[in-house]
Amino acid sequence: MYGKIIGLGACVAIGVLFAGVATFKLSVRRHNQEKLTQLGKNQATFETFIKRVHKETPYTVYITSGHRNTEHQRRLYKQNKKNAKPGTSPHEFKRAIDINLLSYKGHVRKRDSKEAWMKTGVPQIAADMGLRWGGDFKYYHDPVHFEVRKRK
Repeated sequence: MYGKIIGLGACVAIGVLFAGVATFKLSVRRHNQEKLTQLGKNQATFETFIKRVHKETPYTVYITSGHRNTEHQRRLYKQNKKNAKPGTSPHEFKRAIDINLLSYKGHVRKRDSKEAWMKTGVPQIAADMGLRWGGDFKYYHDPVHFEVRKRK
């Protein structure tokens, strides 16, 4: 009987864990959808990018920044002059998102190295889709940044 109780307890714990994971993923999906709907004609591109990341890697995408108005960009520039000047950021033109990657293996964020990001496979997915990756910026470490290139 004791074994059955432990077994049942373990099943309940696993069920709670999976319910928690499902709730977390639903919460992230809702959060991301709010950010994506602000991107106008680029929404579909970023939705495809995120779906590919979810399908091709063990990571869940969490959008930390999408569209920003000029005032928000002004505040960011004032905090750090390496940020894009107001009026020049692709975020202001609905062409960029910043993301973190979440996984049971750990999280990948801005402070992580270019090499750590490369190991995730996410920059390669972006390149395959023609997106510009902030990890390739020459003078600024911004591996969380992905943008639709300007149309010529």
